[in-house]
Amino acid sequence: MKTVIGVVLALLATGLINYANYLMKRELDQLPRIGSQSAPATVRAFLNCTPWLHAQGLQILGAWTHNVALALAPLSIVQPINASGICLLAILAVTRLKEKASVVDWLGIISIVIGISVLGVTLLQTSQKSAAPHTVVLWFFIVFMIAVSGFSLVSAFTRKDERASSFLGIGVGMLVGLTAIFTKMAWTDLGNRWAEYRVAGFIFSLYFWMAIGITLFCMVLFQIALQRGSAIVVIPLVTGFSNMIPIVVGLLAFREPFPRSSLMIALRLGSILLIIGGAVLLSLRRDDASRKTVYAEDSAVMAE
Repeated sequence: MKTVIGVVLALLATGLINYANYLMKRELDQLPRIGSQSAPATVRAFLNCTPWLHAQGLQILGAWTHNVALALAPLSIVQPINASGICLLAILAVTRLKEKASVVDWLGIISIVIGISVLGVTLLQTSQKSAAPHTVVLWFFIVFMIAVSGFSLVSAFTRKDERASSFLGIGVGMLVGLTAIFTKMAWTDLGNRWAEYRVAGFIFSLYFWMAIGITLFCMVLFQIALQRGSAIVVIPLVTGFSNMIPIVVGLLAFREPFPRSSLMIALRLGSILLIIGGAVLLSLRRDDASRKTVYAEDSAVMAE
């Protein structure tokens, strides 16, 4: 029952987050480009934009709903569900933002829908028991994600072509995935300190504060990425990379249980591949020619 509630909350969270992403992208096209004006002027413009603030509120609500889902269900279940929200974003990008969708885009959406459906079926035979985390494996992935994110962000800010937003998406995606892992670790800390501190145990968890700090950092980088690239390109990259590694970490480091039968195990792995594969397909599209003009404008502003 606890896992089922976690799944429902994860679905609600991904809906809120991706609708907020759509609202942000819509408003960011009207707001001053980050870096083109002084920092105070840019901050004032953003804070005076009520729809953008509403989007931030929905994003925060979705993020906290996702955090609660992580406390109730395994990473290897919550993160694929989180990836499924790309479907909503893709539909909104095509119908509301007028971004063109190709056959590959629709194949990605269909792959995610099938994957999330299959994942739901496998929950019927999943045990609720889990083993203690494998510390060495866990920290290997944490260091790996930090390294890849650092390389991607450096590449993003040193490039001046249309691929800069893609590198930003990969870097932000890795950091967002890292917050999911730290959040899971913070919940473990809370459980260990529950008898002494109750809910206040979060205050004493380093992982909780690391998750908060990285989240705030990612919020700024995500705005920059959305301003430099199409929503249907940037967000699938962020979503795909932010879910792919945590899923593996959940299975290998947190030793999360698989379903009982061989068939259900195969279906679980297949569902994860379908969901993440769909996110990758959606990320393969390239920005249109008009986006290149934007990069040229950004380069000219930076040169001044």
